[in-house]
This record gives sequence, C-alpha cells and structure tokens, in this order.
Amino acid sequence: MAKMMEKKSARILAFILALIMIGSVLVYAFRGPSKPEERAVKFDMGDSLKDWLRYVPNSTEYILYFNYNVTNETLLKLIYNATLKNIDPYAFSIFRPNYIGMFKRMLIGYPELYLIDLGRKKVYFAFDYERNYHGYDVKIKNFNGRYYAMVSEIHPVVYGYLGSVINVLKVISNNGTNFTDRYGNYTSRINGSFDYAVMVTGKTAMSSIQSNGTPIADFYFEGYRMNETNGMFEKVVGIHFLGNYFLVKSNKTAYYYFRNYKDGFSIAIMDDYNLTKLINTTPEIRSVIIKFGK
Repeated sequence: MAKMMEKKSARILAFILALIMIGSVLVYAFRGPSKPEERAVKFDMGDSLKDWLRYVPNSTEYILYFNYNVTNETLLKLIYNATLKNIDPYAFSIFRPNYIGMFKRMLIGYPELYLIDLGRKKVYFAFDYERNYHGYDVKIKNFNGRYYAMVSEIHPVVYGYLGSVINVLKVISNNGTNFTDRYGNYTSRINGSFDYAVMVTGKTAMSSIQSNGTPIADFYFEGYRMNETNGMFEKVVGIHFLGNYFLVKSNKTAYYYFRNYKDGFSIAIMDDYNLTKLINTTPEIRSVIIKFGK
C-alpha cells in the first residue's frame, strides 16, 4: 500500500512539474524575447553625415565617416579596414559595446571625437565621476593621462576627449560654431549619401595638399558609395582650390564627370567596377601659371 502511494505521489509530482514547465514556455511565448535595454535620449542629431556635421565643431579639421549598413562586401571590407586603422583601441577598452559589428554608423573627428550610432541601445562607460555641461550629464574618466568623456543622452552617442565632447555640447546649445557654418557652402554641393568619407579642412588641408611645397586647397572631401543605377562603385571628390587650379576631363575610370565653380570649388564623380582602381585614382588637376619677363 505504501509503495502504491509513493508511485501515485511521484506521478502527481511529475504531472505538476510538467504543468509548470508548459506554463513557463507559454509565458515566454506570449511575452516574446527580451529586448536590449534602451537609453533615454534628450537630443537627436539625425542619421546622415550632413545631419551630424551641423553639430561637429568648426575647429575639427579631419573627419572620417563610416556606414556599417553596407551590403556590398567589397565596400564593407574597405570600411572595416579604414575603421581599424583610425580607431583608438585604448579609448574603446573602457567603452561598451565596443564591437564594431554592433555599430550602425560612426564619425571620427580630430582631436579625438567619436559620434557612434548604436540606435537606442544602452551604453556603458567605466567613468570616475560625472558632471553636467550645458544641460547634459557627462561621464568622465582619467585614462592613460587623458580625460575621456561620454554623453549617452544624445543620438548618436558623443564620446572622446573631454574638450572635444564639451565643444559638441556647446554647438548643440548654440554656444559654438559648427562645421556646416564654416564649410556648408562646399558640402551643400556634394549631393547624396556616402558609406565612407574623408574630409580635410583648414590648416590641415593646406599642409597636406600641396604642389611643390605650396598649399593648393583648404577643403578636401572624398566619399565612396554604390551607384545603384549602373552597379559600379562611385567616388566623389570635392576640392576648394587656392589659386588657379581646376579639374579637367579624364578617361582613367569607366565614368568621369567634373565641374568647376567660379569660387574655386570643384567636384569630380568617378565610377568603376574595380574599387581598388577607384581608390588609387585621383581627379585630373591643372593649373594656370602666369610669368612675366624673359
């Protein structure tokens, strides 16, 4: 009799456990998978390169932009390689998530400024203390003798040297001049969106873009994207020349278009099926040199 009761109790217990397990599965099914924790966003910069440039300080003379949503594997490889060459691994050792595969877009400005599009995902930063600047909570850490800062209340996340982060907050609060205020006359003539872009301006451009030791430009843009119409890779170059320089016709790529404006700004659009060839090809530049005397 005792054995029969034990068997009956065991069956009842097994039945109850089965019901609990089924109930747990049903609750999970109706609830759905858990979503990643989201952060509160007080200010949204937008989602395109041109949107973000309105909040980059005008003192930023070297900018890189990456779009990780690219479907073309060749172009995506270029973007990842360029990211790894320019990102500071030490700075991102105290930032989470730091896996590039989770990034949607990113802008790098110098000195050390990162605008990181992670959607509304929560971010983590191993900070020492927190201060409020221009209405935003800024997390700060002294790392390797430099002060890094992060603001998670903005989309995209603003991260980098403390001074660079504060300068972005000044622009947002209308207490600073932005990149578009200074160079919008040129960027407005560069149409469309880009997956990878480089911009060099001001003194940095003048020291790096020279002819026989003489600066020839104070603004340079180079951007890459896919031309969905012809299926080719597309490279766009915009230059503001200093002096008598201009672009001319070229047949180095499958497609080539250029235009020179009266204010010294020139733009070239080059298409080709070979991305490596496109990267290594520059627009055809000519100059007019006038000499007096014998």
